[in-house]
Amino acid sequence: MEESLYTQLTHPASPPAVSWWPPAIGWWLLGCTVLLLVLLIPWLLRYARRRKRRLNRRSRQMLADISATLPDAQWLAAINISIKQRLKQRGNDAATRLFGEAWLDFLCSRSPDVQRQALQPLAADLYRPHIELTRAQRQALLAEVRRWMRHDDV
Repeated sequence: MEESLYTQLTHPASPPAVSWWPPAIGWWLLGCTVLLLVLLIPWLLRYARRRKRRLNRRSRQMLADISATLPDAQWLAAINISIKQRLKQRGNDAATRLFGEAWLDFLCSRSPDVQRQALQPLAADLYRPHIELTRAQRQALLAEVRRWMRHDDV
């Protein structure tokens, strides 16, 4: 009897296949996010490149603004102050308190190919009362500071 009742039952129909359209809200959000990223990433990269170029231009101008006719002690102090001001603007306050060999170590650690000997006047000679740098030493120091700034993006 139970078997006959079972055979008399109407079996449920299988549900219709799930359609792929319209997608669920999560897919809409994912698609909008990807589209937004595709549109924003090139703009952000361009903005970062422009900002980096502008900062590099300012750094080069900062060195160009230092008069070559200054006495050696004032010239070295002006370069040192300019570098530290740029580091402070970038948020590296700890480096602005360094001096002497610790300052030179910091400068050399930030750029692997920097010539320590050319930057030596920023460490040792900066605090001497009477400094005399040759024209070649000044040019070598400026070249190393420029190289350091290019590498460190100061």
